[in-house]
Amino acid sequence: MIFLWCIFAFNIQPTTTNMLKRLLYSTVLFCIISIHGFSQEKIIWKDYPNLGIMQYTVILNDTPIEENIYHNPQFKPSKLTTTENTELNSIKIRYNVKEDVMECKIGSQHSIIKSPEKLKEININGQCFEYKKYLVKKDITSGYLQRLSQGNQKIYAKHFISATKNEWELSKLKSYYLLQNKGELPRKLNSVKSFISHSFRNLIKQAHDFEKSNQLNLNKPQDLKKLLTYLGNLSKDIVTSR
Repeated sequence: MIFLWCIFAFNIQPTTTNMLKRLLYSTVLFCIISIHGFSQEKIIWKDYPNLGIMQYTVILNDTPIEENIYHNPQFKPSKLTTTENTELNSIKIRYNVKEDVMECKIGSQHSIIKSPEKLKEININGQCFEYKKYLVKKDITSGYLQRLSQGNQKIYAKHFISATKNEWELSKLKSYYLLQNKGELPRKLNSVKSFISHSFRNLIKQAHDFEKSNQLNLNKPQDLKKLLTYLGNLSKDIVTSR
């Protein structure tokens, strides 16, 4: 109806000023973009239940009191990529570490991801998570891992809530690292320093200088990711220059 009004309004008399014409032209363009955008969003939202990835849930507070149990307490712009490489946008997600579940917000509706095995990855505001099988000592378990690097050797961070001695104390969000060699399951990485020394043996000085100049704490996943990205790019430049 709005679109038809815009077309009608555009057929005005020759005496209309140029300013009014520009205004009406802008209105027509806005109507077209808005209608197209709404149609796209409607199609995308309609597809979520058909993929069988989510189920509706009740979330009473978008900003929870127990923020310490979340990797990101607020819902962040996100993108899902299915195992069939279908990309789903227009969704906001926060990662509940305590329950190891992804809580989602689509428009005003809340959902949780109930079938993470159907997803290749979840990108939350630039941070990539994968639902994977991994080794804990000799046992195989599954859960969300944050990917910090790619290649034949991948580094992941597993976030967890540490137990406290007293019930009244707040639980603390902690992480440890896992290494995945090609064709193997991720397993706990004993020493980050040893991994860097072994994998980037020709860039040890650069690694140390970058860590020092940027005041990185390699126990923090975001800092380790910065270092691994830097060393990965240096390695590519060296190979390219040969």
